[in-house]
Amino acid sequence: MSGRPALIRSRDVKAIIRAARMEGVKEITINVGAGSAVIPLCPTGDEATIDPDDSNNSFDKIMKKPGSV
Repeated sequence: MSGRPALIRSRDVKAIIRAARMEGVKEITINVGAGSAVIPLCPTGDEATIDPDDSNNSFDKIMKKPGSV
């Protein structure tokens, strides 16, 4: 460890993400030093089209009653 303070703390990032979600922002860009990080906040692509009923979760299979669809 370098012993110097961090440029940004994780709790600051969490607060930024929480505020952005409340405002309905789709993605945020956080600049840290010379670099930056882009954080998407909404589902994109395949993640948005997954139907929860089509999951392969074994717990769902156990809890499904015979004859129910």
